[in-house]
Amino acid sequence: MKAWLVYTLARLGIFAAALAVLLVIGLRWYWAAIGAALIGLLVSYIALPGLRSRVTANMAARRGRPAHDADSDFEDDFVDAADSDAPAARPVSDADRHAVRRDPEDDQR
Repeated sequence: MKAWLVYTLARLGIFAAALAVLLVIGLRWYWAAIGAALIGLLVSYIALPGLRSRVTANMAARRGRPAHDADSDFEDDFVDAADSDAPAARPVSDADRHAVRRDPEDDQR
C-alpha cells in the first residue's frame, strides 16, 4: 500500500477514535470535532514519525530536481572564493547582473 494512503488512513483513524471518545464523554459535536482535530494532530505528530518520513521521502523522490541552479552556482563560487587564499574576482550575484542590464535613464526618473 502506498505510504501516503497508509498515513492518511492512520490520521483519519486517530481523528475518528478521538471524536468518538469525545462524543461519548458528552461534548457537543462541534467541540468534539475541534478537540478531535487537535488530539489527532498531536497524536499523529508523536506516534507517526516513521510514516510521515516515508511519505516525505516518496514525495521528494518523485519531485524532479535540476542538476544545479543559479543560486547554487553563486553560493558555490562565493564559498570557493572565500576559502581560497588567492585573490579572485568576486562572484557576480543576480542583483549585480540586473544592475548592469538596467537602463541608466530609469535612474533619472
